Amino acid sequence: MSKATPIRGRRVILGLYLAVVAIAGVMGAVLGATRPDIVEPELFGVLALPANTLGMAVYGMLTVGLALGVLLAAVSYVAGRFDSHDPAQ
Repeated sequence: MSKATPIRGRRVILGLYLAVVAIAGVMGAVLGATRPDIVEPELFGVLALPANTLGMAVYGMLTVGLALGVLLAAVSYVAGRFDSHDPAQ
């Protein structure tokens, strides 16, 4: 019998978060490589990024990463603060 460790919820969510951010970067790179003339990315309306493969990948990863990161941090805070589950019972 194997002694496999169970997959923890936080580890799964972190893995999904990293996968989504990586996919956003790949999609940004594809968009920047195929159609660089249709977009002019500005990071948060302040920092102008080049409309090439790297600029679009950075834009996609930072935008999606920050948006999802804020939501995940808020959910983690609320879950940790108001979780009424008592493992001793």
